[in-house]
Amino acid sequence: MAETKGFEPSRPFRAYSLNFKAIERKTCVVTVCGFPQAELQMPRFIQKRRRKWYAVLEVPKDLRPRLKKSRFVQSLKTESQSEAERLCLPVIHEWKELIESVRSGLPPTDAILAMRQHKLLLKQKGVPEHEVDLVHAELATETDELAEAHLVVYGDWLVLSEHINDFAERLSDQPKTIDMKQRDLLRFSKMFKYAHDATTTSVQEWVENDLIGKDGLALTTCRRVISNCRGYWKYLQRHQKLELAPPFDNVVPRKNSRANRSANSKRQHFTKADFQTLIRAADDDSQLKDLIYLGAYTGARIEELCSLKLSSVDSNSFSIEDAKTSAGIRTVPIHSVIKPLVDRLRATSEDGFLLSGLTFNKYGDRSNAIGKKFGRLKGRCGYGRTLVFHSLRKGVATQLEEAGIPENISARLIGHELKTMTYGLYSGGVTFETLQEAIEKLDWGG
Repeated sequence: MAETKGFEPSRPFRAYSLNFKAIERKTCVVTVCGFPQAELQMPRFIQKRRRKWYAVLEVPKDLRPRLKKSRFVQSLKTESQSEAERLCLPVIHEWKELIESVRSGLPPTDAILAMRQHKLLLKQKGVPEHEVDLVHAELATETDELAEAHLVVYGDWLVLSEHINDFAERLSDQPKTIDMKQRDLLRFSKMFKYAHDATTTSVQEWVENDLIGKDGLALTTCRRVISNCRGYWKYLQRHQKLELAPPFDNVVPRKNSRANRSANSKRQHFTKADFQTLIRAADDDSQLKDLIYLGAYTGARIEELCSLKLSSVDSNSFSIEDAKTSAGIRTVPIHSVIKPLVDRLRATSEDGFLLSGLTFNKYGDRSNAIGKKFGRLKGRCGYGRTLVFHSLRKGVATQLEEAGIPENISARLIGHELKTMTYGLYSGGVTFETLQEAIEKLDWGG
């Protein structure tokens, strides 16, 4: 191997020290297969300075303190834009790998991060690519940690946590759904550092021992987690050259045999006595008390109630337009018990919403904070995980059934899909008077 002036190969790695200042003047060009030019949007990553083109990549604000810089800059040593666009690809790719290493939670002293930085540094010094590989192959013999780092940087070992953010950026779901998928994948990558660690057997043990056993997740939640992991795995195969088969077939048991996941763990409905208990407990919080009354006499979801605008409420009915499903878009007559409450809320609203004064969370949801407040309230009343705000909705359905209301009418009030051909496809619906008569059957006592 050719001698590199001023280079001491083992010294930076014994302490895994990082010096990111040397990256700015890196001038290497490598071949990166399968890195599509269209995805980079070239003008965003190249700049012309004094007739020469430079590769430029902004560092995310939250990572700038760790990377000690706000952007990466490197001369491409060409005056041709088309040539700059070609030369830019591998440079941007390596910078993005370095950024993802930091974002994934690897500590600054991690051998993988240090080796990647050192690889860039050596190339900036003019060391040929094959010699850089030899240098690190030699260093990899010193410790197991360096051996692992070499397999990640030069081999086919893939760190599962590194690409979660890139995967999330490609999703077209709602922000709340994207965050949920990221949480599931972080849970997965916390258990399995490398892709090859996740075998069908090990994933099955993780589901049964950790997700179900320790965390107490329901089977439906476990299936969601595994479904999100499967989607991430497909992304890694398509974009990160992962060649391992997905380890997710039949890893979630069909039936949960554990005693603590019995039928009693399903969500239950609130009774009249439960409603009175909640109202008494909420006596000092008029806003929460109003919400409970609205939920009990409409059967609406908490999100539907909190998003109701004054323009969707008249003296006789609610028009629920922001619903979870298309069947949820409906008109609900106002029960006589809550008419005075609705009139008061309409007259005193200061922000155009029926429930005034609620705040939006980062997903644009007004129900989050007051939903948590309800959770604390029902906890103080002694109700566990099987009774939630949705249990008022279940209570409405229960009362309608006990009153002998036909299911098609109850479904239209609550916002459930009618799956029969006659009522669901052909029927034009029922009259408002029929719905009003049905809603008046609700009686929570007091």
